[in-house]
Amino acid sequence: MKQISVAAFVPPGEHATVARAAHILQAALGDEGAELACATVADFDRLQTATPGTIRIASLTPELDQLDTPWSEVEARLRQNYAALCDSGDTVLVTTIFRHIGAQRDPDRAEALLVRIRRLNLLATELSRAYGLFVVDLDRIFSDVGAVRVLTDYGLDGQAAAELAGHALALGIVDNALDAALPFEAQERVKRAITASQPAIRPAPDLVPGNLMTMGKGRRRQVVSTITDSVQDNHVGWLIRQVLKGQIPPRQAADKLIHAVRRRGVQESLGLLTSGMVRLMGLKPQ
Repeated sequence: MKQISVAAFVPPGEHATVARAAHILQAALGDEGAELACATVADFDRLQTATPGTIRIASLTPELDQLDTPWSEVEARLRQNYAALCDSGDTVLVTTIFRHIGAQRDPDRAEALLVRIRRLNLLATELSRAYGLFVVDLDRIFSDVGAVRVLTDYGLDGQAAAELAGHALALGIVDNALDAALPFEAQERVKRAITASQPAIRPAPDLVPGNLMTMGKGRRRQVVSTITDSVQDNHVGWLIRQVLKGQIPPRQAADKLIHAVRRRGVQESLGLLTSGMVRLMGLKPQ
């Protein structure tokens, strides 16, 4: 039986999320002859020294314990840590933080907390582009549902929060981390099984476009479409750079590209490859 290892560095409040994700994954993987071994680790160093081949998951929430530390120092440390973590070549997933802080007695702390959460969430996307890690955007998912319905805040306390976050994390692992363990067809079956078991509280994906944002209030409220840089494009460019630097074997990069072709089709995959090459050369398509 194929064993898939996962190590997660998350605060105690998110242990239930990891446990729920592991439960969902194991239920779907069992039919494919695979077994999941999931463990939480006490600190980032132990995540980095996990056994080669381990899927590594990190939450940014522990960084909220250091609000008094200047952001420049936090950012520099995180960039250094995640660069080293991604150098292993194993899949790394980072979860964003739900931007709801609940009632706070100290308004200054509340403001500092919100600013730090926004900066950390933005940094997650920048780390993805720089080092090729994958982002599980819990902030977007929880914002779609709303704090009132989930009865939680950035700490993700409560059963409903664990259900919602665990399901999102399980999907993130299936989408990005199982290429070395399962063939494409098996991954698709696992994904369908997990998608079918999504929490009732989560809105259907086609009802929540990912590129929409609300601006203004009241009668001036507008929903606009945003055009953003594609993480997929950057990930292809990152793969090419890693091969050229000798940090990823060409075979491993080729396997990932083949998986992308199977998942997205030849036409879209060629577009991603072309875009990745353009970014690698520092050019902008006309």
